[in-house]
Amino acid sequence: MYVAANDARFWVVEEGEGPVVLFFHFGLGDWRVFEPQVRALADQFRCIAYDRRFFGRTEAPDEPYAPVDDAIALLDALEVESAALVGLSGGGGLALNVAYAHPEWVTALVHIAAPVTGLPLTLSPKLEAAYAAAKTPEEEMAVDIEVWAPLGVEDLFRELRLQVPTGELPDAAKSPPVVLEDVRVPTLVVIAKHDPPELSNAGREAARRIPGARLVEVDSDHYLTLREPELLTGLIRDFLT
Repeated sequence: MYVAANDARFWVVEEGEGPVVLFFHFGLGDWRVFEPQVRALADQFRCIAYDRRFFGRTEAPDEPYAPVDDAIALLDALEVESAALVGLSGGGGLALNVAYAHPEWVTALVHIAAPVTGLPLTLSPKLEAAYAAAKTPEEEMAVDIEVWAPLGVEDLFRELRLQVPTGELPDAAKSPPVVLEDVRVPTLVVIAKHDPPELSNAGREAARRIPGARLVEVDSDHYLTLREPELLTGLIRDFLT
């Protein structure tokens, strides 16, 4: 269904009843990267997933925006007073930014294979060179698959990648650096064994510095919600209950 919020029409999928869990997808596709978790956890939670601005089916004007404001406006439009936030990769970074800026809205945070605003995330020279050499969308997709899906490609991965916006996009407001010691919501940090070490190190730092945070490493690449759906679902369920 479409939900109007913050001058955009967000494509939203909602399943189940109970405490709210809001899912933030990664930069390699749309909400479907969390489809196994949304379906499975709906027996206990009100699960909400959406296509972020310019991804998938979401419709938005060609204007500057703030991703954190999008999330809060969407929760407000859905009449949600508080939610647990679950995010993968860039979606996990966004979830952390929301939890840091608006802890009054957040009951818990699951930060999966994700960066931390304010911590440097510089890929190796080899990976930087590979991206720089990619001149077409097809070549960019090939590099993405090589970097983020080293354990193999499924058709869904390629389909998800096609949902990534192309061309020049409006500026997104930058969130301030997160002071990890000041994050005051229960936090689970999940890292992927086969992710670039630069990204996993950000997760380890988050788990070390966020008070009471728990760290779990999963034997997967960046598509861990689809590679290990039952394992991820179990981790999220156990943490939130």
